Parts: sequence; C-alpha cells; structure tokens
Amino acid sequence: MENDTTREILGIIAIILGVLMIIYPQLVGYLVGIFLVIYGILTLIK
Repeated sequence: MENDTTREILGIIAIILGVLMIIYPQLVGYLVGIFLVIYGILTLIK
C-alpha cells in the first residue's frame, strides 16, 4: 500500500516538475535539486 502511494506521489511530482521545466526552463536545476531531496527523504523513511 505504501509503495503504491509513494509511487503515485513521485509520479505527480514528476509531472508537475516536467510542466514547470517547460514553462520556466531556468528553474530546471533548482527543481531537480528539490526533487532529489524529496526523493532521498522518502527513500530514507521507507
């Protein structure tokens, strides 16, 4: 159950990041950094 929820959350975050990268290309590095931090935290919580 938690695995599916985590995967759904990561999918939603990935979609949002993708849209933002298309709209604001200069934020790519910043957003990727945030995504990696969130992904790392979720991985540690598991």
